[in-house]
Amino acid sequence: MGTPCYVGTADPAQPTIVRVRYVLFDGYPSSLIPQLRAIWASTARRDTSALIDAVLAHDWEYLGPDLASGIQPFPNQHRVAGVGTTLDDTSAEPVTVFPLSCASDLVASWIYLINAADDTVAVYSGDGEPVGVHSLG
Repeated sequence: MGTPCYVGTADPAQPTIVRVRYVLFDGYPSSLIPQLRAIWASTARRDTSALIDAVLAHDWEYLGPDLASGIQPFPNQHRVAGVGTTLDDTSAEPVTVFPLSCASDLVASWIYLINAADDTVAVYSGDGEPVGVHSLG
């Protein structure tokens, strides 16, 4: 459950450079791919660019459109309706930018890159090796 990951997109002008946000929980593909599909279908209304913008807005404790309303976030966190719970809002964190070839320097099990051109999510292992591509639709 505590499997960290990064979610974002590749730079269209330099596809080997990625812009991502940290996600603390549920980073396994079997959990995160369905959550991204649900956010894309409901909150982003099947607009992949809107999904990318929503994901890149914050670092996240958890991504998922259906968060239990009875559970309160920790101090300095907030829910973003239809997207998830932020990791920490005490200071604005910049988007993480790095070459995919340096992925092993990060502490994460998975990297997910959303592609607005074909509405897909490419999955990479924590060392930057490709694992698969999943359609959002």
